[in-house]
Amino acid sequence: MTESTTIKRSSTAVLLGIFAAFALAGTACFVFQATQGLHVANLGNDITWGLYIVGFLLFTGVAAGCLLFASAPFAFSGLEAYRPYARVASFVAVACGCLCAGLFILVDTGNPLRAFSILTSFQIMSPLFWDTVILIAYVALGCAFTVVLVKAAEGKLAESSVRPLAIAVFVAALLVTVTSLAFALQVARPTWNNPGLMLSFFIAAVVAGGSVLVIVYAMLDRSGHLPMSAKVARGFSRAVALFLVAELAFSLTEAFSGLYIAVGEEAAVAAWLTSGPGAPFFWIEIACSVAGIALLLQKSQTLHVAGAALAFASIFLVKYNMLQAQLHNPLIGFAGPAAAPGAPAGAYFPAMIECGVALGIIGIGLLALTLGISKLKLGK
Repeated sequence: MTESTTIKRSSTAVLLGIFAAFALAGTACFVFQATQGLHVANLGNDITWGLYIVGFLLFTGVAAGCLLFASAPFAFSGLEAYRPYARVASFVAVACGCLCAGLFILVDTGNPLRAFSILTSFQIMSPLFWDTVILIAYVALGCAFTVVLVKAAEGKLAESSVRPLAIAVFVAALLVTVTSLAFALQVARPTWNNPGLMLSFFIAAVVAGGSVLVIVYAMLDRSGHLPMSAKVARGFSRAVALFLVAELAFSLTEAFSGLYIAVGEEAAVAAWLTSGPGAPFFWIEIACSVAGIALLLQKSQTLHVAGAALAFASIFLVKYNMLQAQLHNPLIGFAGPAAAPGAPAGAYFPAMIECGVALGIIGIGLLALTLGISKLKLGK
């Protein structure tokens, strides 16, 4: 065993230990939440969707974005240079994106056994049912695509035979827009009831998935597990930056169009978000987007990783702000306390128990991702 191999294995063991610690801590937090009830979270009559739903939206986007980047090099010509990295992207979609998204939904129900009601008493017209269908499809297609790509890399399959499945995966990834219907079809929520939300969800998915892949590819490149040329790395980072520009434009246009109108429900939401209690979250989102774009357009791989981290944070805040800005400004108020006892006034901020559970879920996803990359034939 060479010295470099020993270092790689020890580094992997350290990462696995850290991620396992997060997973255990998060499991303990979830057990506490399950036994005490969801009142331990900073949720209430108005803020019914919090950090867990943000996590679901974010990681569903990661799954879809990774599948898009995995399938595009085989579905379209001119992208052949990106094919060696597709099997990693496909695996990240399942091990990190789908796994984390599914767990976020389970913990949001309060009792995971309630998830079975989706199968036993589903309503085919419900957008939430189709969210479930899409996520299951991502798992099935992602697993199948990863296996096929590994076989193609080993020479057991011709790359040309991958194209039909790649097209199916690409089309399925485009259907991440279905996730937006749970919001866009709510007439009583003016800022959600917007056809442009479907486009925003697609763009955000590309940025979320792409930013995760920029970081994963950089780590694999530096470890020698999957070398990536500087040209391919720059092309990948620039693609993420381009979509981040589009999402930034969407966020600014949506906010300032409400301010321009100056009256009505959308104006109230825009004012709350840009100069009210939600302003810190909104302007941090904008700052992360601008800085992320600038760093992703540089030549240094280190700066690409920093830019990807900021891009991922900006998409997290896009989802976070989308939820709380509208939920804090309902058309009709509800009877009873607006927030859980002891919850802070003003903008929603997750309780420590919510943060612990979320970190645990991310730890599980990273644990599965690290184990898979170290054990499966996803590298060179």
